Amino acid sequence: MTTALPTALFIPGEPLDLTSSLTSGQCFRWRVDDAGRWTGALGGDVVRLSPASGGAIAVESAPSPPDETAKALAGYFRIGDDLAAVQRRICWDERVSEGVAAYPGMRVLRQEPWETLAAFILSSTSNMPRISRTVELLAETFGERVTLNGAARRTFPSPERLAEAGESRLRELGCGFRAPYLAEAAAAVASGALPLDALRGAPYADALAALTSLRGVGDKIADCVMLFALDKTEAFPIDRWALKVLREWYGLPVNAKYAEAREWAWSRFGADAGYANQCLFWLVRQSTRPLRSIATIEPPQAERRAWP
Repeated sequence: MTTALPTALFIPGEPLDLTSSLTSGQCFRWRVDDAGRWTGALGGDVVRLSPASGGAIAVESAPSPPDETAKALAGYFRIGDDLAAVQRRICWDERVSEGVAAYPGMRVLRQEPWETLAAFILSSTSNMPRISRTVELLAETFGERVTLNGAARRTFPSPERLAEAGESRLRELGCGFRAPYLAEAAAAVASGALPLDALRGAPYADALAALTSLRGVGDKIADCVMLFALDKTEAFPIDRWALKVLREWYGLPVNAKYAEAREWAWSRFGADAGYANQCLFWLVRQSTRPLRSIATIEPPQAERRAWP
């Protein structure tokens, strides 16, 4: 068992609400306990975050030391984007302003690209609790076990590991019709045919073309990956909730194409379209049919005893 090194204090200096940031459909593997401590796997580490005094966040991690993890978390939560300035630029829109008022500390995350791609491939015709369970099961089956003061988590499996597992095994683990898409994406990333990390510096159009070249990855999944992992804050994912917003709140025609809706968002919000999207998505999702937090989903049976 790995023992936590001395706790570091991560002080963001910008608004940061862990609950809305970690449960609003961007990521799927953070869990919260009755004490308000959030435990997740970040890269090869198990990480625990706890609210501290003065708006600080206490960080524990293993095997990386907390000071190092705190720096990684600053990137993960996009500290430095100046969220307040972004909000000022988009809050002229009344509906976005409502979302910001409801969730002022909700961040757009910068996640590891491979895990993000895999999770959103699994999101096709699914829902957040099911995505979370499937992603967790993949980690339990193929990931490496890491412990922190008795709290055990599994790292997300590498593309090489899932490519080796293959379609049939992925079907057995609940991936369903998405199994071949996930297996093919894993093989493309593992071989270098899809250089995900390089797409962070690529123009939006080039990253979109690269992602949608994968079978089973359309514009919506690509936009999620680009927004939540590849630094494309102009990406505007359009799922059924976003469609509801665009049609009912903004009067877009029912037959509007995805590309037309994207252009509408860009003309309205520019490079901040992704931030506006997240505010609108979570506002309509929680005001229409509040979701039971995926952060309370129980871990797989094999890991349950080791969780905090």
